[in-house]
Amino acid sequence: LALALLALVPAVSLVAADEASRQRYAEAFRRFDYPEDVFDELECHDEMDEELCPMHDDTIPCGGVAVVEAFCRELLGEAIVKADEGKGAGKGLNALEGCKTYVSWDDDKAVCCPSDHCWDEEYDSEDDYDEDEELVDDDEFWSGDDEEDIEAEEF
Repeated sequence: LALALLALVPAVSLVAADEASRQRYAEAFRRFDYPEDVFDELECHDEMDEELCPMHDDTIPCGGVAVVEAFCRELLGEAIVKADEGKGAGKGLNALEGCKTYVSWDDDKAVCCPSDHCWDEEYDSEDDYDEDEELVDDDEFWSGDDEEDIEAEEF
């Protein structure tokens, strides 16, 4: 019987640690449950990317509202999501709303989570670069001027 109880102790402590982590995540995300106009005042938790962001699948941040919400619900756990359910969005009280703002790459979101996939989707497919500027080689940037006496600037 004593051995059986000892075998349960590590499992119980893992659940408690998981719940403690979820509470920490909820507090971090609640800071992002604000309107877009205050995002400039908030700083992403870069040191917590491995914990707060979907590093296992970088398609999630630009995968749409349902995909981001599913990730956030799983990360936070239903107990936290349900506890915050009655709290309106935009008041700094709703962890799920803050998580969606933190993780998502939608236009009105904070865009805190790194994602090569989303970057490629967002920027590599656009022709937003100035056509007058072109890369000469890896070490030089050509300003686009056709003057022969103007040298390329070294990086």
